[in-house]
Amino acid sequence: MVKERLNELPDELIVTILSKLPTFKESVATRLISRRYEDPWNLAQDVTLKDNDEESFMTFLYGSLLSNDAPALERLRLKLTRKHSASDIEFWVQTAVNRNVRKLRFDLLPCGTLELPSCLRTCTTLKSLILRGVLMESVPSGFRLPSLRSLHLFSVNFSIGDSVANLLKICPHLEYLVLNDTRYDVDHVDDEFAPLRFCLSSLKSLHLCSVIFSGNNSVTRLLRSCPVLETLVINQTKCAYKMFEVVFPPRSCLSSLKTLHLLSVNFSSDESVVKLLENCKALENLVITRTRDDNVWLFNITVPTLKSLSISNAKVKRADAPGFVINAPSLERLNIKDTVSNFLMFGYMPEVTTANIEAVCDQSENFVGSLTFMQHLSLCSPTTKTPYTSGTVFFFLEHLELCTCSARWAKLLGSILNDAPRLQSIKLKSKCSARFKRPMELWTEPTVAPECLLKHLEILEWREYDGTEQERKVAAYILGNATCLKMATFSTRSGDKCTELKKISRVSEICQLVFE
Repeated sequence: MVKERLNELPDELIVTILSKLPTFKESVATRLISRRYEDPWNLAQDVTLKDNDEESFMTFLYGSLLSNDAPALERLRLKLTRKHSASDIEFWVQTAVNRNVRKLRFDLLPCGTLELPSCLRTCTTLKSLILRGVLMESVPSGFRLPSLRSLHLFSVNFSIGDSVANLLKICPHLEYLVLNDTRYDVDHVDDEFAPLRFCLSSLKSLHLCSVIFSGNNSVTRLLRSCPVLETLVINQTKCAYKMFEVVFPPRSCLSSLKTLHLLSVNFSSDESVVKLLENCKALENLVITRTRDDNVWLFNITVPTLKSLSISNAKVKRADAPGFVINAPSLERLNIKDTVSNFLMFGYMPEVTTANIEAVCDQSENFVGSLTFMQHLSLCSPTTKTPYTSGTVFFFLEHLELCTCSARWAKLLGSILNDAPRLQSIKLKSKCSARFKRPMELWTEPTVAPECLLKHLEILEWREYDGTEQERKVAAYILGNATCLKMATFSTRSGDKCTELKKISRVSEICQLVFE
């Protein structure tokens, strides 16, 4: 009713009324209001407002005030580079609250001061709040964000006497929390079992990126306040802070954790890694990324419940840092890229069905040979040894992707063909750049055609086929023995190589040659 009455007023009077509001510019207001009947307010549901764009500000504000059918606001992002009064920000946010805003983001660069608008305490629709480049004023006593489910803090500082903890206390139903380049100050309490100041009883996902914690046991105390946490991501790439200084309490809140990401995390000792994982009684997904900045000597991963493991270690090369020991009997998916470790040991993992391995490893008896039940294998092994012991049979292996960067890749292919009787598809492709690719050694044909070629192989895909003499021998051997082959795809830059391949005899009458 108020909007209808306001719209009935003369344009000049509406302009006079609106001139009392923040971000007023008469020329823009006059133009917008005068055409409101011929060009009704086109109010977006996802709005970004910049304080150097006055027209977008006024369109949002005046349209929200004057429109009779303003749609609910999905997201409002305020990008402010100039200093604005708390009352101005309060008015802009109140306008969004009136439109039932669900997501709110403040970008106040460089590090503008923000006092939480009081209208948010009564907003029942706000689910997500993002603060970036903000200096937070003290959180008012009694302030609550009852409906907030997601909170992101990027480069947020707090005024003296205030902290992240005080902000978290006003979000009783928070489920998703991201702290990025933000200091976490807590009371200096030496006992990790001391009573907690607050409890994030609904928090399920916590992301800590380059966070500095003050006081002993700060990380442990934060995690203790999250009793139902399911996902924990820690990325300390830009920070040398030792994340875990102490051993976790015997019954840590991590008992409900299912997903853990550790990216360049510093520990007080290798034993801290073991204790951390021991406390993750329900852990199913683990991601580890090592960089030159972390300090773990040997990662010992012993997790009975683990189903998915991803390891990236392409930057750490130290003579005294061996690598990884993996004992995960329930593991189903393994993704490991480690071209620098001196040591990799795999325990028996009979549940692994998919493995992507790019690694240098001379401990053949403890490497790929422990994955005999896998169905999909992607393998890059520059080592001079076959990465499994003689006599190993991959009876369930159906799909193989083999990297062609090493000089002995064809010998490895011959071994796998003999040891994988049910292999159905082969993809040959170099995962390395051209400067790391080694000339192929002489190809020696197996004396007896492997069972997989005689009975099962249907697909051959060869990327970056150069058509060298040795490569032609490999191609001719497969095409000449794969009786069930349906399609052979070769990716080559030379038309002459295609002509040569067409001349090769194919034992399969239904095989199609495809050139890309």
